[in-house]
Amino acid sequence: MPPLPLPARDWTVPPMDKAPGHKPSAFTWAMGHLILQRMADRETMKAITADPAMPAYCTVFRWVKMVPEFGEAYGHVRLAISQVARQEAVAKRAAIARAHAAARIAAGKRVRHWVAGPRSTYTPQMAEAVCLAISDGASMSEVVRTPGMPSFKAIYGWMKRRPDFEAMYVEACRQRAVGFEIDRDMVIERALLGVPLAVLNRELAAIEGRAGRLTPKLHRPTPGVVETGAGEGFGEDAP
Repeated sequence: MPPLPLPARDWTVPPMDKAPGHKPSAFTWAMGHLILQRMADRETMKAITADPAMPAYCTVFRWVKMVPEFGEAYGHVRLAISQVARQEAVAKRAAIARAHAAARIAAGKRVRHWVAGPRSTYTPQMAEAVCLAISDGASMSEVVRTPGMPSFKAIYGWMKRRPDFEAMYVEACRQRAVGFEIDRDMVIERALLGVPLAVLNRELAAIEGRAGRLTPKLHRPTPGVVETGAGEGFGEDAP
């Protein structure tokens, strides 16, 4: 019997130049393939980049933006993962429904057959389009204003009913935040090219302002009121 292949987390990590200072991109396809395979193995990006030998979290997403082929491959892997997660969620709900029906039959109770409600507008392609727009820096308001995109109600409904989409959305928001960090770094790097500081400060202020508007808010507790753990705000575009 042939030996089972090693999981990607046990592969030899390709060497990577992590020396400080300005230099060309340290991206290599050897490292890119390792990252993509570890993603396909259902490891989170946080877990992948926690390894000191691997690139930093922000470095991976800089590569997603700056290396088109890697960014495209990253999008394909993420879509495949979301489809598997959707299938698992459907199978889990079906198993729970069967167990519930069996328990009612065993107790001598009638099994209720629920009538389906309106058909969901969710599709994997639409979910991917929404999350890609957000990871590229768009706000939810900008997404829903785009022709052909779903409404606020539809998107928040997907997040309530589909754990796979909720995970995709959270990851897209994290990528958007990393994107703002990369934009800041790129503005600062232009100082070495002699760009006036006044221009750079305006650009940094615009980036900081947009990042602040799209960062979920945490509401401070009211004096004299004991917090119950529900103090976190709804995030961007909340009323």
